Amino acid sequence: MTAGARARTDKRRAILDAAAPIFGDEGYERARVEVIAAAAGVSKPTVYSYFGDKLNLFRESIVDTVAQQSLLLRQSVSGVDLSEAGWRQDLHRLGRELVACDRSDCNVFLRRMVAAESRRDPEILELIGGRVEDQATEVLAGRLAMLGNAGYLRIVDPMRAARQFYALVTAELETLTDPSGSRLADDRLDRAASAGVDTFLRAYEQPSERPAPTD
Repeated sequence: MTAGARARTDKRRAILDAAAPIFGDEGYERARVEVIAAAAGVSKPTVYSYFGDKLNLFRESIVDTVAQQSLLLRQSVSGVDLSEAGWRQDLHRLGRELVACDRSDCNVFLRRMVAAESRRDPEILELIGGRVEDQATEVLAGRLAMLGNAGYLRIVDPMRAARQFYALVTAELETLTDPSGSRLADDRLDRAASAGVDTFLRAYEQPSERPAPTD
């Protein structure tokens, strides 16, 4: 990549990184392109030269946010350990990371933007397609199927198991949300995620074979 192409890519990245939180906080109507430009360290004409108009910037910001979230989730799920010594601990690690991703600024901004603007601009939902969680669920289903094939879990329907795993680890997030909007302590989120993983394992873990008692 040439220096000029790299500079153009860097500017585009900076604009998208600046746009997501501003659109998330202000909504489409109130967000101002000059504020986004200032946050990105570029001029207002530069924003228009890259994205054409405010509506296209808004749409591309949503698509970019979805892509970032999807990549993070897929990487986290794909890293689940399949070894006998590590798979159970790694499912707990995955549960914590799914919760952290769900509570990340990036995902919060995405939800705000979609909730606020989907009625005004129905094409937003078409741009997103499947939800971020749905894309990660497919990867998780494959990983759980591997754990089933290894004899650690009883997996009949991998997609259902993956959806239930995600639902269980995030089940307490709504009740734990602070009305003031402040961040929750990591230990509270970790405990909620671990409780969800424990519930999942009670339903799906293959019973350990124990030797028959002797007289």
